Amino acid sequence: MPDRPSTPARRQRKSAEQRREDILVAAGKVFAQHGFRCAEVQQIADLAGIGKGTIYRFYTTKDELFKAAVEAAMQRLTGKVDTAIEHYDDPLEQLRAAFRAYIEFFQDHPEVVELFVHERAELRGSKPLYFVYSDARRLRWVGICQKLIDARDCRVTDAELILDALANLAYGSVFASRISGRDDSPDDEAEKLLDLLFHGILGQH
Repeated sequence: MPDRPSTPARRQRKSAEQRREDILVAAGKVFAQHGFRCAEVQQIADLAGIGKGTIYRFYTTKDELFKAAVEAAMQRLTGKVDTAIEHYDDPLEQLRAAFRAYIEFFQDHPEVVELFVHERAELRGSKPLYFVYSDARRLRWVGICQKLIDARDCRVTDAELILDALANLAYGSVFASRISGRDDSPDDEAEKLLDLLFHGILGQH
């Protein structure tokens, strides 16, 4: 009689944290595709490969699940950007790396753009989480922009103005690409926009 498979060979149960992550990724995709009102919790459960009851053990209402899905997307975005700049000390390279990582994230996860749109439509009484996170991290990024001003010969010497220009350019580019269906590589898109921002349109006279 063959030996019973050892424990490592058996299918192991996912941890609660892994299960929660699966739920939030699936929820983000379903909410992005169908919107908050039309999305069904059963659709999310099916995509996550779990029973509907499992979702309700983590999130008691669809509203709670929706907000958690948006927040999870923001955490993944900020995590990717933070990781991208870890390898650089030069502020210009940090800004370049952050810009590339930001654009790459949305190209890899285009559904997150739709998720943000639905959040704005459904939760009009509260500030979008995208801007809550942006405000919470603003001081750090203003500091990086100030280091750029201190280290380089910058025509613009207002760190907040530089940050706002970068942030608005990145945010607008992502939404424009999603709506138009453009599929440029993240590196090409980032370099094109950064070159335009840092070097301008007009030649020197």
